[in-house]
Amino acid sequence: MNHLPDSGQMADEMNFELSDFGNIDSKKYTLFEVLFDPRLDKLPLDERFAIFNDFNDDADRNNFTINRRYSTNGSATERNVFDPSVNRIVKMVNFGSNDYLNMTQHPDVIKAAIQALETYGTGSGASCVTAGRTKVKSDLEEEIADTFGRERALVYPTGFMTNTGVLSGLLRSNDIAIVDMFAHASIMDGLEGKNKLFFRHNDMHSLEKALIRANGQYANKIVVVDGVYSMDGDIANLPEISGLCKKYGCKLMVDEAHAFGVIGENGLGMTDHFNMRPDTIDILVGTMSKAIGSSGGFVTGEKNLINYLRFASRPYFFTTAPFIPSMAAALESIRIIKSDKQRRENLWSNIRYFKSKILAGGFKIGTAETAIFPIILGDHNLVMNSAQIMGTNGVLAVGVPYPAVSRKQTRIRMIVTSEMTSDQLDKGYNELCNAIKQSKKEEMAVA
Repeated sequence: MNHLPDSGQMADEMNFELSDFGNIDSKKYTLFEVLFDPRLDKLPLDERFAIFNDFNDDADRNNFTINRRYSTNGSATERNVFDPSVNRIVKMVNFGSNDYLNMTQHPDVIKAAIQALETYGTGSGASCVTAGRTKVKSDLEEEIADTFGRERALVYPTGFMTNTGVLSGLLRSNDIAIVDMFAHASIMDGLEGKNKLFFRHNDMHSLEKALIRANGQYANKIVVVDGVYSMDGDIANLPEISGLCKKYGCKLMVDEAHAFGVIGENGLGMTDHFNMRPDTIDILVGTMSKAIGSSGGFVTGEKNLINYLRFASRPYFFTTAPFIPSMAAALESIRIIKSDKQRRENLWSNIRYFKSKILAGGFKIGTAETAIFPIILGDHNLVMNSAQIMGTNGVLAVGVPYPAVSRKQTRIRMIVTSEMTSDQLDKGYNELCNAIKQSKKEEMAVA
């Protein structure tokens, strides 16, 4: 293109089908299909922006852009959410949050953050390897290491940064990562430019084939999995994965982001769940933005590993130290989680109750076995329309389209938390059923 045509012309030249509004059809294409269409690679940035925004305008008209909603009261079980589709604040039961134990609202956690804010101010002022390290950070790292029965820990500003930083810091040109194909995006980004092989999700035969393929070719092999998978709510087969790692001389890295505080007799994640030694996992990473109810990420393991990452992990070395009130909140939250089993018991009571309703209703949830419920519909428009309708009717749930999952696995993701009441759980289920019925009826009327 030698000039910047109007959006309709660009859509036509790029061979995108148009909607009734004259924009790129958001009911036919997903956000990622348009955003990463390889035909856009040779275009100037401004033209890429214009094409994407043409699609985005259509999505707005179809109320598909629920990302434009915002909450006025945080991650409570009921959120006051401004919904642009109806131009007002709607009170929604919150099935969209992974604040599993509702720790973001715990008064002692909030108090700890306020005290740290008053003591330390709003920022650390430097990276952790210069002048940014505080006693709060040191105490938090010691608490994490002790909690998981490890020697040392390192705290990052985010969970995403933890995964990218650990993997990019560890893997060199003669190393390889062997990764579950459903692992989190932060793991995939950390493997950019690295040697890697993927195995089918939770498939031990596929994992062993990958290990055999890599055997003897690399100086180091690291198997990388999620403990609990965020889209499917299922659990990694840690005993068999660990056994294969020992058989083929590999290190094992597990992301406990959705496991800590949720699974295991003591809520300590994968090794607790399977009653295995803490050091079964060589490199344990996690986040403080899920059950802990704060923000930040961490890696824990043996002393030599952590000391190495302190300097080899560029996202740690060159980043300003994490927000101090968040670290103080996380420290208090971890201590509460370890001492207060009732929250986790309430969570699992809610999981069992909601699961019984979902299964009795005939919904497909795949292999889900935790607080994450993937309501698999396999229809992009049905998913997005239904999620929007649910929000308008007072239930916040997330539509998950392709390519976050396969086209046949598109779903509405609903997450259950500890302090939800039975009435809130009932409302979530009822509005799910009503939204799907209404969406199907509307589609039939259009057809």
